[in-house]
Amino acid sequence: MATQWRVVATAAGPLLFSGLDYTAARAGLELAGIAVSPATWADVQLIEAGAMGALNRRR
Repeated sequence: MATQWRVVATAAGPLLFSGLDYTAARAGLELAGIAVSPATWADVQLIEAGAMGALNRRR
């Protein structure tokens, strides 16, 4: 899912990571054989939030 980020160009120049493309992320999980339950999806969203903070902080 590393390549499934949505990014937005900003007026200041750097890209802003706005979140995962959920349709593509779910497809990637399913193709990897991971069952997408509500609990799994909640975990993905927690990981997404942490990653967005880290990715956007270094800009």
